[in-house]
Amino acid sequence: MRLRRFTILFLTIALWVTAILVIPTLLPINFPRFKCLGITIHTDYLVHVVLFVLLVISLKIVGIKTSSIGVLILLMLASALAEVWQLYIPHRTFNTYDLISNIIGVVIGYGVRVRIKDKG
Repeated sequence: MRLRRFTILFLTIALWVTAILVIPTLLPINFPRFKCLGITIHTDYLVHVVLFVLLVISLKIVGIKTSSIGVLILLMLASALAEVWQLYIPHRTFNTYDLISNIIGVVIGYGVRVRIKDKG
């Protein structure tokens, strides 16, 4: 059972990160920037946060016990790899703020996940 959960966890994260890297190359989307109180807000960063919140919730829904420190570490690594891999993808670049947004999404996702009852 543990191997099955690890496989689901790994495949879900791998699929998620792949989708994050591939879909934007297929759909040329320009995310707008807004100025608010003299601060420029990049909606792209908000998208990163939302995607990683949804990843944590997705794992919870498919039955992965997201309370595990190992799962948290794996999600943090996935959020870093999603950015590092972009160094090797044409027309993509590593962005520190995207990385920070990914990590914030994982942290917020962990805050939201306590509202969802464990399946396992």
